[in-house]
Amino acid sequence: MNVLLKHAGLALAALTLVACSSKEKLVLPDVENQISPKKVWDVQVGNGVAHYESGLKPLLFNDKVYMASREGLVVALDLASGKRLWTFDLRKDETLSTLQRMRQRFSSDNARIAGGIAQGYGNVYFGTENGDVVALNAETGEQVWRIQVPGEVLVSPAVGDAFVVVKLGTGTLVGLNPDNGEQRWVFENEQPPLTIRGVSEPVIDSGGVIYGTSNGRVGVLVVDRGFQAWEETIATPKGSTDLSRLVDVDAKPIVVAGNIYSIAFNGELFAMDLRSGQQIWKRDYASFRNMAVSGTVLYLVDSVGRIYAVDRRNGTELWSQTGLHKHFLTGPTVYKDYLVVGDNKGNLHWLNRSTGEFVARQSFDGSGFYREPVANSEYLVITTRDGELTLLQTP
Repeated sequence: MNVLLKHAGLALAALTLVACSSKEKLVLPDVENQISPKKVWDVQVGNGVAHYESGLKPLLFNDKVYMASREGLVVALDLASGKRLWTFDLRKDETLSTLQRMRQRFSSDNARIAGGIAQGYGNVYFGTENGDVVALNAETGEQVWRIQVPGEVLVSPAVGDAFVVVKLGTGTLVGLNPDNGEQRWVFENEQPPLTIRGVSEPVIDSGGVIYGTSNGRVGVLVVDRGFQAWEETIATPKGSTDLSRLVDVDAKPIVVAGNIYSIAFNGELFAMDLRSGQQIWKRDYASFRNMAVSGTVLYLVDSVGRIYAVDRRNGTELWSQTGLHKHFLTGPTVYKDYLVVGDNKGNLHWLNRSTGEFVARQSFDGSGFYREPVANSEYLVITTRDGELTLLQTP
């Protein structure tokens, strides 16, 4: 077994132990439901992601919901009814060579879609562990282009400023033409010998590509050329054990009003100036989950399941909720007046986002949640490991 992959697997096992000790029986806090979120519809999308770590999550765009399964299915659904509008099966791609099709046919992992879905320029984009990046027409589901990149694509591509930027499992960033997949530039990052097998999604904003690294750094590339504008450290390895020295920046950076907000595992929560990388403030929080923002408030789930609201202007803690401590949670999602997180047992937890108090809990597919819910102003979409996709709504 490759040493890096072996270390990555060990790191993931350690993270699971951090979140939920097998020697301790975890009990959910009592919750008296004050709201009753309505299930509008639910559908099955292939076999989901099974037990694999995955960057797949739904995309809500205009009047459609897009989702993919690991084995190769990509679907577009009508947002209001859940009716399937089109289905694309990456395993049946006729543009593949005969050898490629044979390899895919006899592969137990099939297409191994892992990163997506993103949208822009009339297309939806996703990537695979096999190193494929694919663009489909968002209206018809027809394949626009498919190209190979030199590594696994584990998270959703960033789309904007006339680019699609994919981040590989090695930390390398690749800039592509959104119309035809032509490679524009490659930016390589060094990987430390021990990392979490996770990668932060890149973000395109104000002419820059904002990225996090596995060695505890955050940086910006000039999107037109892939040149580095700056890179700064937000976490430094400390301690005597391998786990304590992990400093991966696996959460997607958030960009608001010219500032970057980023967090690292075993690191800190940083606010930085987008143009210069200069530190604005930092606070003692650590996480590997995506954060959420609404107005002047940042919401985060830390590495051991505690939930926080922080004033993004100065880092002041507004509230904390420790009732799900040591439960393995998704990142948080802001939906209307609520903050919503899922856990690995299939429970969906609803909090008052002004106070952090629990207002409801719902139980879904026991395969559990692996990524944060996705929301717009009307609906919340959740997906489980087994591929159950559900649309919820509150008054």
